Amino acid sequence: MKRSPSPVIVFAGPSVDAADFPEGLDAHLSGPASQGDIVAAVRQHGPCIIALIDGLFQGVPAVRHKEILWAMSEGAIVFGAASMGALRAAELCSYGMHGRGLIFRWLRRFPLLPDDAVAVLHAPPELGAGPLTEALVDLRQAIKRARRNGFISAGIARELLQKAQDLHYTERTFANVTGDIPQQERSDIIACIRRGDWSQKRLDALNLLRELRTRQQHSDWPEPPPAAGFVHTDAFLHDLAESGFPIHLLDVH
Repeated sequence: MKRSPSPVIVFAGPSVDAADFPEGLDAHLSGPASQGDIVAAVRQHGPCIIALIDGLFQGVPAVRHKEILWAMSEGAIVFGAASMGALRAAELCSYGMHGRGLIFRWLRRFPLLPDDAVAVLHAPPELGAGPLTEALVDLRQAIKRARRNGFISAGIARELLQKAQDLHYTERTFANVTGDIPQQERSDIIACIRRGDWSQKRLDALNLLRELRTRQQHSDWPEPPPAAGFVHTDAFLHDLAESGFPIHLLDVH
């Protein structure tokens, strides 16, 4: 669909940052999204293009499904990939959210997977918001890839996959995943797992950014979801109010 130029708002970090934007993409990086951020973006920019990649959830309320549905009811085109974006897209693709990437497809295939499959612990924004742990989905893909390529044995792969699965997301580091392997072997095994662009979350996010650039250059965006009556439930309004959003700005009816 040809569409007049619309602002592109990217909610991301730490999967990708502004330095990863492909040349030619005109987009605003808003950092990882939390509850109310998508509503605020649409209130500020109108029916914009939203790319949800990363989201906050520890210590602050996560992006609610309802606010994504509200944004689409206002004419926003919403893409999701890599992390929180892939999770929400897997849950809302039947309502018009556009999921992209292997992780999105994986979550669609296995809908009962725990949310922490894409979760990482990261530093606060004032310290750069860099990841302090590794996502289970990244570890699974990297370990399986290393096994397929013959870099590690089937036995080592099974051991590492089970350890990664058992760890809480706040403890999923390479040091902890390989903690039961003899010290002299750990460095070589970690190097085998982390070969090249090993993070699937990052790859999915980069591919979405490239797609956004192409679509933006050609003003070629998907059709907005069919207009439907959006119900401002008490829970939705309460959640926004709790996140500090001025709900009196919404056209509630």
